[in-house]
Amino acid sequence: MSKRNYEIRRKAGDKMWTCEVTDSYGETHTNYFETERQCREHIYYTWENEVDLMAKERAEHWRDDLLYKAIEDCIEMDKEAGITSENNDCLD
Repeated sequence: MSKRNYEIRRKAGDKMWTCEVTDSYGETHTNYFETERQCREHIYYTWENEVDLMAKERAEHWRDDLLYKAIEDCIEMDKEAGITSENNDCLD
């Protein structure tokens, strides 16, 4: 079920329009614009550029795991080549 929603409003006497837009993931964004048209454009922009925060987090963990594995492999290659001194300062 989509959580998308929006509200455009301008109080009497205000010069700026308030645009509240909620994306599919329930994140609400509030911005202010000079025209109602800019508000509508912002709604479409927000929905077209949604980011699944969970997918982004999984991708970051995947990159971290990949880097960790690469460093482990480099350390193992150094050990096999006999170029480590087993110092704790990692300066060998």
